[in-house]
Amino acid sequence: MEDEHKITPGRYTILQRQGYTKLYKVKENGTVMIRHFTVETQNAVNAKFFDLFQMKPKGNSRKMCKLERVTSVDDDIKHTGGSGNDNRNIIDDGTSQTLTKEQIEELQDGSKSSVEIVNQLIANSKTFSSKTGYSQEKYKSKKQKKYYEYIYFRKPTIRILAQMFYRQDPTKVLGIRTDDLSQILAYANIQTDGKYILFDSGTSGLMTAAILNAIGANTSGKLVHMHPGNECQKVAVQAMDFPQEQLSRCINVNIYSVLRCFYQNSEENMLKRKLPLEEEEVVQKKMKLDDDVEEGIKEVVVATEEVEASNKNEVSNGKKTPGWQIENAKACELLREGVDGLIIVAKEHPASIVKELTQFLNVSRNMVVFHLLREPLQDIYIDLKKSLEFVNIKVSNNFVRNYQVLPDRTHPLVNMNSGGHILHGQKVQS
Repeated sequence: MEDEHKITPGRYTILQRQGYTKLYKVKENGTVMIRHFTVETQNAVNAKFFDLFQMKPKGNSRKMCKLERVTSVDDDIKHTGGSGNDNRNIIDDGTSQTLTKEQIEELQDGSKSSVEIVNQLIANSKTFSSKTGYSQEKYKSKKQKKYYEYIYFRKPTIRILAQMFYRQDPTKVLGIRTDDLSQILAYANIQTDGKYILFDSGTSGLMTAAILNAIGANTSGKLVHMHPGNECQKVAVQAMDFPQEQLSRCINVNIYSVLRCFYQNSEENMLKRKLPLEEEEVVQKKMKLDDDVEEGIKEVVVATEEVEASNKNEVSNGKKTPGWQIENAKACELLREGVDGLIIVAKEHPASIVKELTQFLNVSRNMVVFHLLREPLQDIYIDLKKSLEFVNIKVSNNFVRNYQVLPDRTHPLVNMNSGGHILHGQKVQS
C-alpha cells in the first residue's frame, strides 16, 4: 500500500511547474524536458507524491538541472517603493533595466533562487516604481514564471489528465473538456456492475480511463472499448495505473473486426439477412425461405464445426490463438447479452456507428454521443425521432468561459473554446 503513494520506476506521474503540467514515466536514471530545462529525476525516485523539489543547476550549464527536495517555496518578493497612477509616461526604450544580460546570467549561475533574481530585477528597474499596482503584479508574475524553479510530482487523476491534454492540444482528446467529460459520464449513468460499449476514435485513452475509473476496482462492471484502428489509444489508461484485475475487464477490439465476428457467429443475424425486406415477398416465398433457413442453419453448423476443429488443431500443433480473436469472442458474448450503456465519441460522422451499435443497447438504458460539430448530431436526432426507439433525446452544448477574478480587474480570459456537443437519449421498447 505504501508503494501506491511513492514515485517508483515504471509509474506515470504528472510534473507540475506552476501552471505547466507534463506526463512523465519515471525511470531510474531518467531526464525530462521542462520548458527549456533538462532535469535529472533520479533524486525523486522512491519519494512521495506531492513532495516539493527545487531545480538546481548542475555544473556550469544553466540548462541541465538536478532536483533537491525542499519543504517550502520561497516566494517573498519585496518592493517598498510604492506605485504610480498610470503608465502613460513610461517609455519602453529597452533602457529601464540596468542589469545586463551577462549579469542576469551570473545570478542564475550563482544558484540564486527565482525570488532573489526577481528582487534584483525590480531593484535595478528604473520604471518599476512608476508602474500601476496591476502592472507591477503582472511584471512579478511574468518574471517569476520565467525563473521559477520548484516542481511537484503529482499522482495522475482523470481531472488532471483531461486538463493537461486539453491545454497541450484539444485535438488529442477530440475537444473534450472536463465539464464535457463529467456530463458524458453522468448521462451514461455508469454503474459499478454495468456493461458498457465505448466507441472512441481518438481521445488518447481519456474516455476509456474515465469509464474504467467510474466502474472501479474489484467490481463486476465491464467495458467493450471499440476503436477504428489496429491499436487503441491508451496513454491515459497507462497513466492511471489501474490494477490488472480492473484492466482485464476492459475489452479492446476493432469495431469492424468484432462486428464481422458477431455476424458470422450469429445464426439469428445470418438468417435475418437472408430474409427479403418486403413483407409481401415474405408471404409469397414462404416455402422457399423455409428451405433456405434449413440450409442456412446447416451451413452455420458446418462452418462452426470447421472453425472449432481448426482451433483444436492449432492448439494441438502448439499455435496460440491470436489475442484479438480472444478479445473478439469476449466482446461478442457481451454483445449478445446486451449492454447497459452506449458512449460514442467520434471525429467522423457518427450516424452509421449509432445505427449499428444501438441494437446492442438494452431497453431503458442510455446512449450518449459526443461530437465537436452540431450538424452530425442533428442528423442523428432526426433519425432517432423517426425510429421511435428513443425518448428524451436532447442535444446540448456547454458554453464555458474562464474568468480572471481579481480586485478591479475581473474579466473573461482572452482564449476560449465553445467545446463540443452532446446528444443523449433513452432506449425504449419500439
